Amino acid sequence: MAGATVEAEYDVPVDAWYFRESRQPQMPFSVLLEIGLQPCGWLAAYLGSALTSPIDLSFRNLDGKAVQHRAVTPASGTLTVHVKITRISSSGGMIIQGYDFVVSDSDGPVYSGDTVFGFFSKESLAQQVGVRDAKLYAPPAAELNRARSFPYPPAAPFPAEMLRMVDSIDLFVPDGGPAGLGFIRGSKKINPEEWFFKAHFFEDPVCPGSLGLESFLQLLKVVAVERWGGDEHSIFETVALGQEQRWNYRGQIVPTNQLVQIEAVITSVDAAGHLLKANGFLSVDGRTIYQLHDFTLRMHL
Repeated sequence: MAGATVEAEYDVPVDAWYFRESRQPQMPFSVLLEIGLQPCGWLAAYLGSALTSPIDLSFRNLDGKAVQHRAVTPASGTLTVHVKITRISSSGGMIIQGYDFVVSDSDGPVYSGDTVFGFFSKESLAQQVGVRDAKLYAPPAAELNRARSFPYPPAAPFPAEMLRMVDSIDLFVPDGGPAGLGFIRGSKKINPEEWFFKAHFFEDPVCPGSLGLESFLQLLKVVAVERWGGDEHSIFETVALGQEQRWNYRGQIVPTNQLVQIEAVITSVDAAGHLLKANGFLSVDGRTIYQLHDFTLRMHL
């Protein structure tokens, strides 16, 4: 039912594992995104959306755009999430729903945006072809010749193992890409026993899309440190405050997959503000399934 709303709350633990594993004083992007989006799933379930189909359906995020307004820290206390269904449509056994969401603390909004979810049959998920007409950057020979590769940095300010979503940097050209501002590609081998498959979803294991977006931001952290230096005390904004980011999902990562590859093209650099903006893609076993637009990272030295 379009117009339906829900209000949910999340109490930020002062000793939450994700602060420890991110090695940062701000809530990781993936956690903040889940706080904003999970009430959408609850509302869809409460309204009985999937009960309109005679077959089992899986709930998946498709698209979204959002802005973070202020940082979320261990001192943020209770976050309140307001969600509203803005549209519902059904076609070919699929159900598509649009939502607006606002995450607030006691001082006002910290994160807001709109998003689209869908209910899909197992058959339709198995037939997903990925991002149509995806135009991944192909580095020319000159860039490949000077590219670097190395294991993903294990020490602070980079994330610890539980939240680390990149195993290795496979290709890094600091002055590569269409704008000559940088190109980076990383990868992660899939372990079917990882914690997120056990937690998301019940009887429907799939890597949360938010962790795929987290892996993209982890690439940008490497670019920022390589460009501006830094040490274990350096701080990254979860995403740059006040900067809109957009994402599209057209596939999923499941335990039977083998390899995730993530790549970012730097589109602008604010040297004075230590701010990077980038577009990119995520692929699994050679199929491009996520597209990211205007993701930003600000670094505080």
